[in-house]
Amino acid sequence: MKYDFTTIIDRKGKDAMALDAVGSHKGHVKKPTLPKEGFSIIPMWVADMNFATAPSVMDALNERIAHPLFGYFYPSDDYYEAIMYWQKTRNNIHDLKKEYIGYENGVLGCLASAIHAFTKPGDKILFHSPTYVGFSTVLNDTNRVAELSPLVKDEEGVWRMDYQDMEKRIKDNNIRLAVLCSPHNPCGRVWEKEELEQAMNVFEENDVIVVSDEIWSDIVFKGYKHIPTYSISEDAKRRTISIYAPSKTFNLAGLIGSYHIICDDYLREQLNKVATSTHYNSMNVLSMHALIGAYREESIEWVD
Repeated sequence: MKYDFTTIIDRKGKDAMALDAVGSHKGHVKKPTLPKEGFSIIPMWVADMNFATAPSVMDALNERIAHPLFGYFYPSDDYYEAIMYWQKTRNNIHDLKKEYIGYENGVLGCLASAIHAFTKPGDKILFHSPTYVGFSTVLNDTNRVAELSPLVKDEEGVWRMDYQDMEKRIKDNNIRLAVLCSPHNPCGRVWEKEELEQAMNVFEENDVIVVSDEIWSDIVFKGYKHIPTYSISEDAKRRTISIYAPSKTFNLAGLIGSYHIICDDYLREQLNKVATSTHYNSMNVLSMHALIGAYREESIEWVD
């Protein structure tokens, strides 16, 4: 094998929450207690990897660190071109424009901005159940309420969306914002095109804005294909806020750096107005170069 996925790297004391936070009370995230004497910590309570990131990422970071100035900067054209290249090669998106892309400190941060931009305190937001615990945290922090539409198993044991249930909950609760997790976390479904089409039809008929969390889209088993939600139809482009990041794919969560793709001018302007008002949604120069290194041709083989 060209790449090393077998060497065991000792992460203890190297900024690894999965190991170093066990048994501590730091931060607001609930941590596991220390194991009994003689047992090891199994760091599977945090969604990061225990092998090294792609060589192309380290090459990009080392090249940038060799230049000893880290002043103010604007995102480079290379940053946008890297994202457009990755979306074209991985997701078959050929019409992505630079202006559709915007930096986000994180997927949950972008969701919080969308919640503030398009709902008011006390509003209900549609989610599928089971749902990612981080979404629940954002709802509590923004004083919104989850309206859960349960996924249901079909006769073959595959989890599916219940479109009639979704529509009923949207109408009964006057819902104007929904969160779609694609691929779905935690059940792992890679939604088929027909499923996304039916879901987006429900959202179109009820004029619902969709936040599509697609952070897991690079990590898909062979035989399955991720389809970006906004690419389903022209109407989907008008109502979808899609969020991506190299963090899960390349083990870069500690560098911070997600991005949105929003084709609609109004959605983009309203979201950016909220996101920039905090003055905290700003890119780190090293996270920019890490993404550029990650989204290179040589990374494709590493990811596969």
